[in-house]
Amino acid sequence: MAESVDPVVIAIVAIYLIAVVVIGYYSRVRLKSAVDYYVAGRRLGSVVNGLALQSTYFSPASMLGLPAYIFLIGYPFWWGMMAIVAGMPIATLLTAAALRKYAPVSFADYYADRFGDERLRWWIGIIVIVGSILYIALSLVGMALFMVAILKMPYLIALIITTVITMFYVVYGGMIATSWNAAMQAVVMTFAAIIAAIAIVWQLGGFEGVYYAALKSYPKIWNTPADAPDVPHLLSSTWIAVIGWFFVWHYGFATMPYTVVRFFTTMDIKTARRSIFWCTLAAGAFYVALQLIGITSKYMIEKYHPIAVAAGGNMTATQVLATIQKTYGIGTVTDYSMIAAVEALGNPVVLGILCAGGLAVAMSTAAGWAVVVNTIIARDWMVKLLKSKKAEERPIFYGRLVAFIFLLIGFIVAIQPPALVLDLSGWAFIVVICSLGPGLVLGLWWKRATRAAMWITAIVMFIVSMVAWLRAHLVLGHHARFFLDDILFGNPNALITPHQVWTIPVGFILFIIISLLTKPPEEERVQKYCVELTKEV
Repeated sequence: MAESVDPVVIAIVAIYLIAVVVIGYYSRVRLKSAVDYYVAGRRLGSVVNGLALQSTYFSPASMLGLPAYIFLIGYPFWWGMMAIVAGMPIATLLTAAALRKYAPVSFADYYADRFGDERLRWWIGIIVIVGSILYIALSLVGMALFMVAILKMPYLIALIITTVITMFYVVYGGMIATSWNAAMQAVVMTFAAIIAAIAIVWQLGGFEGVYYAALKSYPKIWNTPADAPDVPHLLSSTWIAVIGWFFVWHYGFATMPYTVVRFFTTMDIKTARRSIFWCTLAAGAFYVALQLIGITSKYMIEKYHPIAVAAGGNMTATQVLATIQKTYGIGTVTDYSMIAAVEALGNPVVLGILCAGGLAVAMSTAAGWAVVVNTIIARDWMVKLLKSKKAEERPIFYGRLVAFIFLLIGFIVAIQPPALVLDLSGWAFIVVICSLGPGLVLGLWWKRATRAAMWITAIVMFIVSMVAWLRAHLVLGHHARFFLDDILFGNPNALITPHQVWTIPVGFILFIIISLLTKPPEEERVQKYCVELTKEV
């Protein structure tokens, strides 16, 4: 049975959306050149850029996906989430300061210069496009789910509305709008998560109530991964899993296109470093709040959600979510568990703030990826490689056109998403960072990194990661299963790895081996794009 729309929730979200439109319009007025569109004119300070970095990086995979992961398997994932936040400052050492000193416009610029091959822009662009489609799609899914909670409308209609809203401010404002909106959105989403967490703690009578509510749903939730729940897979429920999550998400923070480009928008190197501090501070608060919501979600839904109450308290949380799925046509219903936990509070103000925060995180991530991909296509491919005079003379127009096309593609994928938002995020991460991450990190820090290694690693690991994820998902039934389980072990469920994390060290090993076996790079190029960039970083 459909629930009624609450005007308080609509009013709070409307205020947020009006703020987004105002910032988008103001940013359009300030949009004077291609540099403004692509990298915000390199005028952003550390606080604004740090908050923008947080809201771009922490997508619906964080706000919806991580609590949903806890809801789904009861894993003590708080260890993994804290490891991700703790690892962020390392990005300053690995990439942030060095790349800001280099000051590129596009994510592909460094690869083309360091390895002396403009043709790399083609293959890098293909890999980035795959990641962009996955991330834009999961962001639109997240926005649509929050819109369902706001307007109690069918998922498809909610998806159309949220796609149009995102198109408006991305297409017209570029990176300036994306950056200032993202900074505002970081405040909104962090505040929303904290308020929702506080409300749940209050509802449960304090932290003691939280402890027992979590314990009732997940008996081993407070244990360390060394004593994980009864999930019979070494690499999904132990300290090895925490390390795996750490390397996927932290390493991705230092190497993914949508976060790396945030280092290009700052005023100088010091600002790039300080951005990480503000990002880590806000992200830590955000993650703590998500933990509290995630570990109490099952208890909150079963005890307080209107659907469960109407059924006399005889429904499980999964049954409540299934009812919501049937009512509104939601495809990945587990992603709705965090929203349902807050709906259970029966407080429209808290729900309105949460929905505004949810729209904020989803819109920011979709916008960040849209700008990345339009820079790759409109600038790198059309201007740098194809030498298009029209694209060179009208860079903003073509950038907007590309952003529009990819938001439309993301919309089509989001109609029937192939997996949960956390799974889509992990797929995008692995495909991009095992293919391109070794070339970025080792290109900066290792003189011996070669062009041949960059090409071979990018091609081989892209194909391997795509095949591994798709075969695990489509043939073995779960994206995290090792893709050769049934062939090597005769068991399609023998080995579980978080997001195929094994591809990251394999990518690095492959890059190092090929570099050692091939002709060293020119000394002048190494000095300019390796030694000088990392000096005093």
